Amino acid sequence: MNILGLSAHYHDASAALAVDGELIATVAEERFSRLKHDPNHPRLAIDSCLAHAGLTAQDLDAVYFYEEPHTKFTRVLVSTLGGFPGTAGRFVQSMRTWLGDRLWLGNQLSKVLDLHPDRIHFVPHHLSHAAQAFLGSPFDDAAILTVDAVGEWASTSLAVGSWSDPGEIRVLETLPYPHSLGLFYAAFTAFLGFRPNDGECSTMALAAFGQPTRVDDVRRVLALHHDGTYALDGKCFDFTATKGSPFTRRFTDIFGEPRGFRSPVPLSVRGDHEPPTAELQVYLDLAASVQVVLEDALLGLCRRLHERTGLDRLCLAGGVALNCVANTRILAESPFTDLFIPPDPGDGGGAAGAAMYGAWQAGDTARPTYHPFLGPADPVDGIPAWVDHVEDELWTPGRDGSDGVQVEQLPPDALVEQVVSDLVDGRVVGWFQGRLESGPRALGNRSILVQPSHTEACDRLGLAIKKRASFRPYALSIAEEDARRVLELPDPTPLPAHWMQMVVPILPQARDSTRGAQHVDGTTRPQVCRQADNPRYHALLRAHAERTGTPGLLNTSFNERGYPIVATANDALLVFARTPMDTLVVGDLIYRKG
Repeated sequence: MNILGLSAHYHDASAALAVDGELIATVAEERFSRLKHDPNHPRLAIDSCLAHAGLTAQDLDAVYFYEEPHTKFTRVLVSTLGGFPGTAGRFVQSMRTWLGDRLWLGNQLSKVLDLHPDRIHFVPHHLSHAAQAFLGSPFDDAAILTVDAVGEWASTSLAVGSWSDPGEIRVLETLPYPHSLGLFYAAFTAFLGFRPNDGECSTMALAAFGQPTRVDDVRRVLALHHDGTYALDGKCFDFTATKGSPFTRRFTDIFGEPRGFRSPVPLSVRGDHEPPTAELQVYLDLAASVQVVLEDALLGLCRRLHERTGLDRLCLAGGVALNCVANTRILAESPFTDLFIPPDPGDGGGAAGAAMYGAWQAGDTARPTYHPFLGPADPVDGIPAWVDHVEDELWTPGRDGSDGVQVEQLPPDALVEQVVSDLVDGRVVGWFQGRLESGPRALGNRSILVQPSHTEACDRLGLAIKKRASFRPYALSIAEEDARRVLELPDPTPLPAHWMQMVVPILPQARDSTRGAQHVDGTTRPQVCRQADNPRYHALLRAHAERTGTPGLLNTSFNERGYPIVATANDALLVFARTPMDTLVVGDLIYRKG
């Protein structure tokens, strides 16, 4: 059976393909359109998935979309009418969208794919998330917690999954919109001066610079109940505003005026900054308080779910599962002993969940092999033709300011040794290999790498290449064999540590050598790489550790600010050409400036 899964029309539109129960391809539309968080119909992503399998749309047995449009329409209708006349603008805007095309999505997909409407199916939003998390996990039975902004009506779902005959995913309980932890965190993200649905990572990073002195105030707007449930104060939030803020005057009466969107945050993860002003400290402490309350809410939900299921293993999905600090507390303090989070737990992963669920429903009950490297490979057989036409002075110079680029093809061992030499020399390296990762985090196939002890290279990366706020930390990639020389890591290694889904303290003796890849609180978001996960990247990590005696590389996503992670070799070469990156590796080719 060939099952196509789709997600679209909110953010991070994606496509995924399951063949005979095995998820063989998934990719986000943004990787091809180059529009970050592209929400539009994932035409290019669909083409990529089908091309990978050598199929056409007519070879599909079924298409599963990751939510139910008609059910979602009722929520939009009720919420925009409920606040009338204040929500009149949002009502008109929403009706144009829904009555214009969104409500007829089944017919549209049938027409675009040239498939009979009977082959088009819809999966409840939170069931798509739950399916991705559970069916992709190594667990036979597990509790499943989905927490995001909102699906159709549900903002939080408690479920249970089993592979036993007959296998099932059963939703036990939901908490409805507008009581949403995802929207709660997004509203504070906006209040702190960042962009919701994109800047939540900045809120989490900012929290490490503050103290949770305002927990009681935050709990005035998000009440945590003894039974593990929660409730938002609806008078403090406005999630239906056509323009303006997702919070109300009552909210600002409690927390004051929001931080300006363009206001600088002159803080550094290395701690080498001036003490924050009293005004900034207010926002830092609020970020820390919001983070703590979110974690407490998630722990309450975990306790409730554990009581209902009696199971020790948890699968976590939804956009809130991207909060790696909260995930760490779940591992440490919840009743669950094991935790699995898919590599793309937000809406971008909804397509994979819909495809996997559709395959399961069709009777393809083989356990899928699930990993992050399911995007296109873009094999490179030689140097792209345009490279020869770029005059030397048009390449943005690297560290030493030299014009021009040298290109060489090396055997794998020699390639790794040259890259290690470049890293030790303080060069910034773009690393492009194999199949594209799923999700927002680079895991060694579309990465920019720096030796984390080389502070000058780390500064150039942040200021000139990524143009990233200095208060946001980078991640550390390390081979599993070396991990406990650097990280305060449990044994066995928790599953979230393999895909940058938790934070871990760095051992005191390793802090100088990993300075560029740790946060101000002495933690890092690790990728503990096993040889089987990514052989070539693992070989690079091991070779670097053996050469330097200090394991670990700073690893960040291969993209410029405001753009998605690169998908193709041409994308990678354009970033290399436009920025002062020093070295680029594409397959067995190495491009070097200077």
